[in-house]
Amino acid sequence: MFWRVKHLGVKNVPVRDIIRSHTIHMSIKVISILQRCCRPLLVLLLLIIALPLSAQRKKTTPIPHTIHMATIDSATIRKNISNLARDTSKLKKSDTAVAVIISRIEGYTLLLNQLMSSLRRGFDTINISREIPLIDTSLALIRENIAGLGRTPNVNDIYTNKVMLEQLQRRLSGWQNNLFSFYNQLVAINDTLHSLRQDTSMRSIPAEDELYGFYIGQLTRLIVKYRSVDSANKISLVKIGLLQNKIANRYIDVSNLLEDSDYRLQQFSANMFSKDYRYIWRPHRDSINPLEFFPVVDRSLHKSTRVLTIFFSIQWPIFIVWILLATLFALWTRSNVHHVQRNHPEQEAEAILHHARYVYRHPIACTIIFVTTLSSVLSVRYPILYTQIIWALTMFALSYLFKTDLPKTLFRYWQLLMVLLFVYSLNNLLIEVTYAEQWGLLISAVLCILLGFRLLKETTLTSFVQPKYTRPVIKLFIATSALSLLMVLLARVGSAKIFGSSAVVNTVMALNLYVLVKILLEAVFLQVEANKNSSTFISFMDYQDVQTKLKTFLTVLAFVGWLIIVARNLYLYDAISADIIQFLSTSRHIGNSDFTFSSVIIFVLVIWIAFVASQLIAYMFGNTGQSATPTQKPRFGSTLLLLRLAVLAGGILLAFAASGIPMDKLTIVIGALSVGIGFGLQNIVNNLVSGIILAFEKPIEVGDVIEIGPRSGIVKEIGIRSSKISAYDGSTVVVPNADLISQQLINWTLTNRARRVNFMLGVGYGSNIEQVTTIIKSAFTNQEGILTSPEPVIQLSQFGDNAVNFQVFFWISDLGNAGSLQSRVLTFIYDALNKAGIELPFPQRDLHIRSIEEEVLIKWKGTTTKDSSNPPSDAADDEEKKL
Repeated sequence: MFWRVKHLGVKNVPVRDIIRSHTIHMSIKVISILQRCCRPLLVLLLLIIALPLSAQRKKTTPIPHTIHMATIDSATIRKNISNLARDTSKLKKSDTAVAVIISRIEGYTLLLNQLMSSLRRGFDTINISREIPLIDTSLALIRENIAGLGRTPNVNDIYTNKVMLEQLQRRLSGWQNNLFSFYNQLVAINDTLHSLRQDTSMRSIPAEDELYGFYIGQLTRLIVKYRSVDSANKISLVKIGLLQNKIANRYIDVSNLLEDSDYRLQQFSANMFSKDYRYIWRPHRDSINPLEFFPVVDRSLHKSTRVLTIFFSIQWPIFIVWILLATLFALWTRSNVHHVQRNHPEQEAEAILHHARYVYRHPIACTIIFVTTLSSVLSVRYPILYTQIIWALTMFALSYLFKTDLPKTLFRYWQLLMVLLFVYSLNNLLIEVTYAEQWGLLISAVLCILLGFRLLKETTLTSFVQPKYTRPVIKLFIATSALSLLMVLLARVGSAKIFGSSAVVNTVMALNLYVLVKILLEAVFLQVEANKNSSTFISFMDYQDVQTKLKTFLTVLAFVGWLIIVARNLYLYDAISADIIQFLSTSRHIGNSDFTFSSVIIFVLVIWIAFVASQLIAYMFGNTGQSATPTQKPRFGSTLLLLRLAVLAGGILLAFAASGIPMDKLTIVIGALSVGIGFGLQNIVNNLVSGIILAFEKPIEVGDVIEIGPRSGIVKEIGIRSSKISAYDGSTVVVPNADLISQQLINWTLTNRARRVNFMLGVGYGSNIEQVTTIIKSAFTNQEGILTSPEPVIQLSQFGDNAVNFQVFFWISDLGNAGSLQSRVLTFIYDALNKAGIELPFPQRDLHIRSIEEEVLIKWKGTTTKDSSNPPSDAADDEEKKL
């Protein structure tokens, strides 16, 4: 094997040459010693040593069978190629391989250029190298924290260490993935270079001298480029390997520390209700000194500040996201307020903005509450000092809102709650338990219990509007505070701290989430009011309809977020989430089928989201009856039905794919549905297919005025199974789609909204027919909404019993104005005929009395005489008017 080593600064020197030179050197030393003794034997000794070595050198010097790449000098490479070309057993001359050789050289040259370009760009490892010292600083701080844990460790301190370690582990894991990706790219480049070197087609050389010289030059440049790429690739492999080693060592350290933190948290959970300090009535003599409390506070704040600084250094992009979200929310609400003020008169705008008093009057406080609450709920991996800063910002923002809204008594109770939260926040930061802290927990627990009972009493006396679940939250506050007091008396300081802090924080966050729901509802209200006069879909929204559904949805989300906060404050979130994940991910068996509850939940959730999205599309882009221009049809019309069907079908397919259910199971479901169709679902499928036919054929669209049987009205919605028609009396008629296809249907607005109106008019005998016709025609002159083409038609239709009847026909541009236009025309004709003295006959009857009883006749005459002698009084006049 042809081994090469670096020897005395000489690269790629064969081992045999080194041994041979060493042998000659030793031989010369021996000869110099013997020269003085036996000069005649010198010549013989030199011949004995030099001749075999010379023969061996000639015998062992290898003839390269591949392109030799021991040096970078292009002249040497060219000479080696020329020497190699003389060996016809290794390389062969060919006239037909010229095109292949040139094509290969060009292709390999382009490939090497691309590889060198990739290597010159390098791999983005500067940030990794730059942040390794930050990782080392974080690990040193965490080791210091773990070493400083006393006999009664603070669970918040342990949890902070765990949060930091999880952040570091996530960062190191990401770096490892990036470095492995870089390493794989370098290995791929190395494999490419190896495959290039093994290409046997390059052993053919051109037979002609001109092409041969060109080939030698091209191949020399290719080999030089090859060696450059190979050298750069090896250097990159070494750099990436060293960096991987550094990251792997730190990842191992982080994993070990994280396991230690988990073990400490498990030990705390197991010994949570065990005695961890002295009884409050039996303190140690040294612990009574109150001055020891302040050094503990100082050390705790110093440590927490360092942790928060490092956390900011690692997770600063998250805070940029929160700041950006706060800015967008503030700009959004402020822009809507300006739109409302610009689009409405001053008094009307103030009346509208009065319904959004939080967002309108206190935009900065609302923005702070929005961001801090989302930050507290959506992420549970923050250091304790950061969490308490978020609590402080939230409390100050809420106090700013409550200062003008709450009664004075409730606002004083709120201020006391703020003081208690500050005390418990300070206790959570302490790294050591002190006697002063124990007394602080005792006093705080007593104050919480008294405050809870006062709040319960106040809720029954005040007329202030309270949230629905105020009393249950206050009772939970009292119960948790009482448990904290019991833990203090039993010398369970760690547990007392957890329960006391949880009592205050849970109550504050419940109120905070309630206010957040109101802020979001006000923001949506402003969005609707600001865009009512625009052409967007928001102008069609009915806020009262949206508010109920949105409020329920946001309330459910707020309740879930509150439960997360409660579990986190009691340090049960990790255990509960792990149990839930294990329960949902455990495989279940029913017969030959395997499933997990997580797949079932995903399946139902995706279908529910698809159904809600379908309804939302119908609501936002359909005809809700709120349009200011009822003469225009909606833009999308019956296309919404196809869109809703596509959303539902896509949701079903996505539910099968997301839940992990094999798609071949879908054929079983379709088979079951076909059986159901055969037995009892004919009408449903008939209506479904009819809806699809309506969507494609479009005999009716949303906004059309139709008549089907005795029912008439405006098409409000074309659904999947049925359609809704808004009748003129205000009712909504639900018609199955099959009836719209199978029954005779009249669509008044299929092509346009023009309609012909007709009525009959009679005049007395003896009237001037031409004059009557002229008067009727003049009624349609300059009438807005009446078409001049086709022009109105007046026809003498018949001679009636007591009148000459005319039939009048005219066209209107919008059938919605048929009643008002016909009324205006008839009014004009009536006035014109009266002015012209033309009689409008009406039915008359002559009554002839042949006989009457004498008593009735005498009574009638007496009444007539009495009425003529006594004029009617005012009361009689009023009674006559009533009659």
